[in-house]
Amino acid sequence: MTHDRRSWLSRLLVVLVVATAVGAGFWAGRTTLPPAPEVAEVEAVWGTAATASVGRSIPVSVTVRRPVEVVAQNALSGVVTQVNAGTVEQGGVLYVVGETKVRALSGDRPFWRDLGPGVSGSDVSALQQGLMDLGYLAGGTPSGKYASATRAAVSAWQRDLGHPRTGRVGMGEVVAVRGLPQVVALGEDIKVGHAVSGGEDAVLASTGALEFWLNATAEQAQLIPRDAVLEVSFGEHRWSAVIAEGRPSATGGTDFTLNGGDGGPVCGQECGVLPPEEQQTLMGRAVIVPEASGIGVPAAAIHSRPDGSTYVTTQDGEVPVEVTAASQGIAIVTGVDEGTSVRLGSE
Repeated sequence: MTHDRRSWLSRLLVVLVVATAVGAGFWAGRTTLPPAPEVAEVEAVWGTAATASVGRSIPVSVTVRRPVEVVAQNALSGVVTQVNAGTVEQGGVLYVVGETKVRALSGDRPFWRDLGPGVSGSDVSALQQGLMDLGYLAGGTPSGKYASATRAAVSAWQRDLGHPRTGRVGMGEVVAVRGLPQVVALGEDIKVGHAVSGGEDAVLASTGALEFWLNATAEQAQLIPRDAVLEVSFGEHRWSAVIAEGRPSATGGTDFTLNGGDGGPVCGQECGVLPPEEQQTLMGRAVIVPEASGIGVPAAAIHSRPDGSTYVTTQDGEVPVEVTAASQGIAIVTGVDEGTSVRLGSE
């Protein structure tokens, strides 16, 4: 009996000690912990709708190339004594074998035979047109027939060139080159001191096509959207271009082929103003964000609803707006008037 009473008193003592410790901790906590801070109300930030313009473009370099092809093979034998690659005009000397000068005449088809009295054909017409352009034959429409007037014109040309006056043009003495004046290149074998025997690729000239390329760095390629409009400049001329396709460049960027809006060359009907060089660089700019003007508000004032519609918050509440353009933190909108205050950021 005595033992049970002592055990009960011991348990009671433990309970009292624990309760005392918990109470002391509770009151200590109330005494030492600071009260929770009050949440301050965030003051609204406002902007003003005003007339503004947006747009963004970056400068780029555009390369114009004229693809070339072999337009004539050498038909003479001997040693090359002179070469004149570069821009050649009607009747200009391309190269010389021995003392025989090879001259360029405008034409789409090659000269392929000796030309003299009694011969007729498109090659005779090309020769006659050249003689007309050089002032040796009366103007008009070439007849295509090598008659006495053509023979006399050739003799006069040979006289002025210091050639024997044969009145005939030997095979290989003239070469047809499209669209003179034109920049031409000479074949690998047509070099001063080289012996030629005939059949060597002699003259390379433009195919008549023009290729426009945008040479973009890696950074530019990331910025330029594939549907971007590019503006290409040459002197006072301005042309619009679109990206046709792109391929990695050797420098780590991207080379984009460019077309005009109608799928043709960028220069359209004005390609004739470009110099005849095989390759040249033009200045241009890629339009990242098209230029637009109107009522502008800070982009931070624009909010979206789940259905995709947009609005701004004014002093009078929410006002639906339509965003027509945006760039560099400014949005051009319709739906609010100039001078309207709009709330920025989250509400």
